[in-house]
Amino acid sequence: MKNWLNQHAMAMELVVQRLKTHWLNTLTICMVIGITATLPGLLFVGLDNLQDMSRTLKQDAQISAFLKPALNANLLQRLIHDLEALPQVKEVRYVPKEEAIKQLTQQFIQKDLLADLPQNPLPDALFITLQDTQPASVKPVQQLLQKRVEVEELVIDSVWIERLHAMLVLGKRIAVIFASLLGIAMITVISNTVRMQVLTHEAEIEVSRLIGATHSFIRRPFLYMGGVYGLGGGLIAVALLFVIVWNLKQPVQLLANNYQSQFQLVFHLFNVGGLMLITTVTIGWIAAFIALTQKR
Repeated sequence: MKNWLNQHAMAMELVVQRLKTHWLNTLTICMVIGITATLPGLLFVGLDNLQDMSRTLKQDAQISAFLKPALNANLLQRLIHDLEALPQVKEVRYVPKEEAIKQLTQQFIQKDLLADLPQNPLPDALFITLQDTQPASVKPVQQLLQKRVEVEELVIDSVWIERLHAMLVLGKRIAVIFASLLGIAMITVISNTVRMQVLTHEAEIEVSRLIGATHSFIRRPFLYMGGVYGLGGGLIAVALLFVIVWNLKQPVQLLANNYQSQFQLVFHLFNVGGLMLITTVTIGWIAAFIALTQKR
């Protein structure tokens, strides 16, 4: 075990020495990787914030059920009880037509027009607030209401819900495709860099083989080098994302305030940043392995 740890320590020491010797090339490669990783990172940050915003819109996921006139009170209470028993339902609010016309009168500019009406045209209504904006949560409630004879008309605020989730799904797939293409570009850059390092130290590698160095011992520093390139690029990408989000936070908040929204642009360091670091390091290892396999 001690011998194994010493071998890895020697490999890391050799990598650090080589990176210090060619520090400018190392910085350039890490900058290229960091900027490349920042582009899909911005997409994921945007999607992450949209996902958070969709969770804050739960109270807007509502179904309006307009009831038949002169509905029996027992039937009404039974309908409310059945709705509240559903796990998808957060709240059921009953609004009689008298209260509805009062609210409409307060909001209507020309109140005289409503006063001249021979009778109240509004029906009694139930407003059902759902637990979340998932379209799957709407269907059980919709099916129950459509079967009940107490309900005359149903208005479901599900169009915007379905559009929002469709946009999020589409955005995630576009981000994954974009990140995959840029990942291939990063693999190419790191792979070519490691291959050049192998060619540069070809004489040193031959001497190591003559003195009995194993294949794993020779490859290990180059694998670590690919991982270090990925780690350096990932750290630069996380730093760039933090700076970009910090600069955009105030303008986005001002825009949200104009729409009476409490939305704030945030950068989840451990979620998005951690995922980026793991991804870039993995890409660096894969690129180095490809370069060494081709060399072999």
